[in-house]
Amino acid sequence: MNYNELYEILKENFEKEGNFKTIEDLNVTIETIHFHSKKADLLNGSFSTTSCEKHQTHFKESNENQTLYGFSSIDVKDFDIERNKHFDYYILKRADVEIAEGTLIFFHGLNEKKWDKYLPWAYELAQKTKKAIILFPIAFHMNRAEEIWSDRRAMVEVAQFRKKNYPENTNCSFVNAAISSRLEAHPQRIFWSGFQTYSDVIQVVKDIRNQQIKSISPETSIDLFGYSIGSFLSMILKMADPEGIFENSKLFCFCGGMTIDRMFPISKYIMDARAAIKMQTVFAELLSSDFQSDERLGHFQDEKLHPQESWFKMMLRYNYFQKEREDRIRKLHHQIKLYVLEKDEVAPPMEALNTLQGGYRNIKTEVEIQDFPYEYSHMVPFPLTNKIQKEVTEAFQHFINSASEFYNG
Repeated sequence: MNYNELYEILKENFEKEGNFKTIEDLNVTIETIHFHSKKADLLNGSFSTTSCEKHQTHFKESNENQTLYGFSSIDVKDFDIERNKHFDYYILKRADVEIAEGTLIFFHGLNEKKWDKYLPWAYELAQKTKKAIILFPIAFHMNRAEEIWSDRRAMVEVAQFRKKNYPENTNCSFVNAAISSRLEAHPQRIFWSGFQTYSDVIQVVKDIRNQQIKSISPETSIDLFGYSIGSFLSMILKMADPEGIFENSKLFCFCGGMTIDRMFPISKYIMDARAAIKMQTVFAELLSSDFQSDERLGHFQDEKLHPQESWFKMMLRYNYFQKEREDRIRKLHHQIKLYVLEKDEVAPPMEALNTLQGGYRNIKTEVEIQDFPYEYSHMVPFPLTNKIQKEVTEAFQHFINSASEFYNG
C-alpha cells in the first residue's frame, strides 16, 4: 500500500460517526476523547486574565489592548471561543494492543485545521512503536478553531481587507487571513495559547495517571512528537518538565526545533508577511525591555516566579538566553532527535543545528538532515501526487523508521 492509499483509507474512516472506530484491515483503532480546558481563564477577554492565581498578583486591564479590524469573526475575544474550551482529541492505537504501555503525544503545525495530513504519520508510529498516539490540538487550531476561520467566502473578505489596507503586505490569502489578523492584533497570543495548550497537556497526563483513559495504562511512558510549531511547543514542554512529567520522555522533532525567530513562516498557508514581522518585532521589543510594556506576560516569564513557564522566552530568539538554553539542551540531548529537510524554507536545517547543537556545535543532539528525491515543501513533505507515490512512500517509511527506532531504542 502506498502513502496515498493509506491516507485515503484513514481519512475516510476518521471522518465516520462514532467515538470508537476499528479498521480491522489496518489493525488500528481510533478513539475520540472529549476534553474541557481548565486554563481558558488565562486568555484575553476572561474576567480572570488580570491575575495570577499562584501569586495572587493583579495586573492592569490596559495590557490586554489589541487592534480591532471590524470583523466579528476576527475581533472575537479568545475567552469567548467555546470550541477552544470544549473539544475532542484522538487516540490512534494498534487494535491488537488492548491497553497501551507507551504513549506519544503528537503536536501539529501552525494554522492547521484538519488532522488528515497526520493520520498516516500517527498510524505508522502506532504500528512501529506499539504506543498510543494522542493527536492533541494546539489552542485555536484544528477542531479548537472557529469554523468561520475556514470559511472561504468570509476569509476572502478579510484577506482582501489586508491587501487593500496594507499594500506592502505579501502572502495574503483566505487560508491565513484569520491567524495573520489575530496574531498581528495581539502577538502575545502565541504565548497565551501555547500556555493554555501546555496546561491542557499536563491535565491529559494526569487523566491518564488517574486511570481516566481506559485504553492507556496509568503507568505508561510518555513521549513527545512535534512537527513545525509543534516542535517549538514540545521543546518547551521537555525543557520545562512541569511536575516531572517529561523527565524520561523522548522528543522527536520533524521540520522544527529551532528558536521561533529562526523559523520563517511567511506563506499563503501559514501567515502573511505583516503578521510575521509584527510578531517578531513585538517579541524582540519585549525581550530587550524585559517585558516592561506587558506586565502580565513579564510576570509569567520571570524565571524566579514561574521557572517552568519562563522557558517560553528562552525559545523566542536565538541570541537571547543562549547560554541557559544550550545548558539545558546539553543535559537533555540524548532524549531529543531532529529530522529536518534540506529544502525546507520555513524551518531551515542550519537553524536546527544552531539551536540543538549550539553555535559551536558542542552539543551532541542528533540532527538528521534528509533531501527527498521529489518536489516537497515544509507544508507538504509527503505529496499525494500519484506519479511520485513510489518515491513518496519510500521517503515516508524512512522518516517513520527514523522516528520509531529512536522511540524504541
